[in-house]
Formats: sequence, structure tokens, C-alpha cells
Amino acid sequence: MPRWSDADRDCQDTRHELLIRYSLAPVVFTTRDNCKVAFGLWLDPYTGEFFEKASDLDVEHIVPLKWAHDHGAANWSREKKRLFAEDPENLWLVDDGRNQSKGHRGPDQWMPPYGPVRQYYLRRFMAIAEKYGLQTSESESQIFLAMLDTHRG
Repeated sequence: MPRWSDADRDCQDTRHELLIRYSLAPVVFTTRDNCKVAFGLWLDPYTGEFFEKASDLDVEHIVPLKWAHDHGAANWSREKKRLFAEDPENLWLVDDGRNQSKGHRGPDQWMPPYGPVRQYYLRRFMAIAEKYGLQTSESESQIFLAMLDTHRG
């Protein structure tokens, strides 16, 4: 994907808007123009750990772009692909090393290591796939539903 956009033209791209929105403490910017976040306090849902340096976090696509491409997004317009890629409902801030370990896999091949978030992650994944009309195979659907039962409670 190309660089993050700045849809509202306030000098903060999608990544920095997310850093501001999800920080549990007031953010500190790199410069006085308040365009780029340096520090804050974020909870990584995949590990359950806290981070204070913005540079330690990646923007994570809950439904990965390649997974979406392979499940129906290949035929989308460039505009719809951009909307999907920058949809805040599909984005989390996570430990950059953990994000890279997930790659383009879906929940049937990768789940967050932090147990308490697994069911929420799976439900969110399924809701985003449904929102965008992405098609899961019959076996993927069966696995996802079985996983919901497994991770319930």
C-alpha cells in the first residue's frame, strides 16, 4: 500500500490520527506543528503489553490486505481498496514485531497470543469481512464458527 493519507489535510496522516485517538495518555509530538506523534501510552491488544514510544507500534490490518485481496478485493476499485486499507474499524496499533509475525494470515492460521482478546479479534475480523463482502470458503467459515465456540467465555 502507498503511504498513509491525510484525508482531512491537518498534517496528521492515518497512522498519527490513530496514535492520537487510541493513546491512553496525552500524546507528545515530535515538533510544534503537532503532525507526528512521538510518545503516548498504548495497549497492544495482541500481547496485552503497554507501549510509550509511537515508533514501537505498527498499524495492523485486522483483516490483512493480501487476505482481503484473495477473498474478493482483487476486483475492487482503487478507491474502495484505499477505503478498506484505511478503515479505522480494520486498524489496530500493535507491537511492530508481533504484527510482522502475523503476516497476511487469517484467524484460521494465526490468533493473538493474548488469550482475552481472541474472541473479540475473531468477531471483529468476521464483521469487517462481512462489511466489505469478502468471501470465506466453507471450511474457513466452519473453522471461524468453531473457534468462536472455543474462545467463548
